[in-house]
Amino acid sequence: MAEGSPVKGERPWGQEDLLRRLAGAVAGRRLPQSLLVHGPEGVGKRSLALWIARALQCEAVETAETAEVPCEACRNCRMAARLEHPDIHVHFPMPRPKRAASRAKLREAIEAQRHERLALLREDLHARPDPDAVTGLYVAAVENIRDQASRRPSMARKSVFVIEDAERMVPQSASPEAANAFLKLLEEPPPFACIVLTSGRPDALLPTIRSRMVPLRIAPLPTERVAAYVAEHLGVRDADRARGVARRAGGAVYRARALVHSEDGESGAGESGAAADDLLAAALDGTPQARYRAASRFSARGARGELEPALEALRIRLRDMLCVAAGAADAALDPDRMKDRMKRSGGARGQGARGARGGPGEGAVLEALGAVDAAMEGVGRNLNPQATTALLVEEMSAAFAGRSTGRTAGTPQFAGVLRSL
Repeated sequence: MAEGSPVKGERPWGQEDLLRRLAGAVAGRRLPQSLLVHGPEGVGKRSLALWIARALQCEAVETAETAEVPCEACRNCRMAARLEHPDIHVHFPMPRPKRAASRAKLREAIEAQRHERLALLREDLHARPDPDAVTGLYVAAVENIRDQASRRPSMARKSVFVIEDAERMVPQSASPEAANAFLKLLEEPPPFACIVLTSGRPDALLPTIRSRMVPLRIAPLPTERVAAYVAEHLGVRDADRARGVARRAGGAVYRARALVHSEDGESGAGESGAAADDLLAAALDGTPQARYRAASRFSARGARGELEPALEALRIRLRDMLCVAAGAADAALDPDRMKDRMKRSGGARGQGARGARGGPGEGAVLEALGAVDAAMEGVGRNLNPQATTALLVEEMSAAFAGRSTGRTAGTPQFAGVLRSL
């Protein structure tokens, strides 16, 4: 097993209250048939989705409504923990096979790729595929899902479908064909089928799909809780280093794991944080020279490998900026650093972009987050990362300068954060 890989059948760490409510819903047969598990990178969406699948198949559900599920001891739980249960179907975005003589051959090739990926996950539950590969949930994959869903379960009372990164159901050609095909399954699901989607960008799903799912958000954990996880479970005894890792992880324990297991906590996941800092600094600078330097940091190809994690880290920094701008600095993950950054940038920005605290105001930050959402969509379509970055920095600079980009509507989840502060 790869270093740092979790125990099979793990419980998502730090989500005890959520797990308790879900276990009660499963035991009482009240869990919705279609769920959308969403949240930032590294908060544990896959772990939670697989935990839900395991709970639904647990044999203890059949014995009493008060049973604790998943029991982790019955045959169903053990097989589910090993990713070997015949009635739990896990699907992922996959590269499109290059040679397939027919639609049937294409479906076979995609299914073979899926089983290869499952074999890797049995060795390391959090193994990541090639970040530069162009992947999608193509129509052929959705046809496989619908075919599997039409068959009654072979061993348990339910068939559970876990579909990861569901926003990639819209392929790089931007055709909604795959998503529309999946919608037909959601409109009339078999009574024995349960569907769990995961997504880091639920806004990218078709509205008709979102409206048929019950959303289940995994929120980032407070920095101190992640620091405790880093110390207790990852062996980082130095308190300052543990807090530093926790801040860079942005409340996500699995991102913290990646930071610790990369070289000295600064490469790999740490590089994405440094890239995010450069992007934000360039946007606050606002000059063409800064925009050029930010864009040239990324290669002309391979957007997902370098740019996608940097954009995820940039979202975390903009969330902190939003908290400070709204007067709720205590809710920020690294408030002191963000206050200093906003104070230093305030003099360079136009008054229309400045909030009462000397930096970009709430509306400007929300528009910048909308620009990040648009850049993430560009990454999903495999657009040139340098062009994507240049446009992103230009739009963020415009937002900070008080020139509306019209992107705010693309970030309702952050508007919700603002209302809750």
